[in-house]
Amino acid sequence: MSSIVIRTLPADHVTPVRAYAALRAQSPGRSSFMLESALPGERWGRHAILGYRARSESLLPSGFDPFAALADGLARTAAQDTPDAQATARDLAAHVCQSWVGFLAYDAVHQLAGVEPWPDEAYLGRVMKDATVVVFDSVAQTMTIAGPSQGAVSRCAWELAHGPEQRSLPALDPQAVPEHLETPVADEDFAASVAAAHQCVAAGEAKEIVLARRFRAPLRGADPFDVYRALRVLAPSTHLYFFDFAESPFAPGLTIAGASGETLVRVECDAAGPRPGDAPPVEALRAAFARGSAVGEPAASASGVSRRLEVGPRRIYGGAVGYFGPEGAEMAHTLGAVWVESGYFETMTGAHVGNGSEPRAETERTRRDARGALSAIRAAQEARKASDAAEEKRAAAEKAAADDAARST
Repeated sequence: MSSIVIRTLPADHVTPVRAYAALRAQSPGRSSFMLESALPGERWGRHAILGYRARSESLLPSGFDPFAALADGLARTAAQDTPDAQATARDLAAHVCQSWVGFLAYDAVHQLAGVEPWPDEAYLGRVMKDATVVVFDSVAQTMTIAGPSQGAVSRCAWELAHGPEQRSLPALDPQAVPEHLETPVADEDFAASVAAAHQCVAAGEAKEIVLARRFRAPLRGADPFDVYRALRVLAPSTHLYFFDFAESPFAPGLTIAGASGETLVRVECDAAGPRPGDAPPVEALRAAFARGSAVGEPAASASGVSRRLEVGPRRIYGGAVGYFGPEGAEMAHTLGAVWVESGYFETMTGAHVGNGSEPRAETERTRRDARGALSAIRAAQEARKASDAAEEKRAAAEKAAADDAARST
């Protein structure tokens, strides 16, 4: 990107959630994202980052080193000076505007550990770049828009304030689960896998093995962004993220919503490179990825055992999500993620198997750990039901009014 146009406006008339919903509605068929993060101990962070109308998108293909692809991308993207080095929101907006924003799948661990990939593994990551970006500053009560042109910035300023009506979510029940919840691996079969992993630990193959388990529920017309809205209340975390990857000639559409309390990488750079003491962003991510809490210990042997005992690629769960650019990176662990593919909501949790693990207890723990994501899915389903009921009521009222008018003539 040769130049970036930046404009800062008051933000007293719109919230980040409402603004993102508007931008997403105004650009159907285009990829977009929303990121919120907070420092440890905080419930809400200072900045919320929205991006839409990304001008390019890339897959990180299976069979190739995704970290090398990230490094190559950074080498071809030079850091730029922003107009006002003291304006943090301006710096952040310009930086994310240049960054790769997206996710890296857990299964990239297999590349690091020399583990055989899954035969149906299509890609190891998906990123968008050169989006028009909005950074909300909750302290200054401003929103800063960064885009490739004056026209893109002006259009964004108008579109984020002219979206459809945003209905309130129904009352949230943290114990609710989705209708028609499915577990592709039944409790007794998963417990058997935990027992097998326990034997591997006892034999000295690994100190800890993480076994992932999938839960899924039909979409039923629910909006995945309502899952994100529910997660903000049900499972507030240091990282909240929503990605809406549009269908393209090389990949189907993919939507991800999640809440994670684990930061994998936070690196800040300047024109000379990483700050003193920081590793380059790619090397920092490579090192952190193998130490993620969904991998096990040591990473090479633990990931090999989980690959033998699991039934398919993990994709989103246990990977990394965030932005990655020439001026630094912030990537969170994709715990608590919900994604949508082929008409289903899906989420995963993991059993951490060590010397003292009991198969039935670990199996039950996976259900408890999934409760936040599952209750958010149910909230989105209930929101769709409420929307349909309101629409039926409105249509009935209009019909009744029309009938009354016809009888009076």
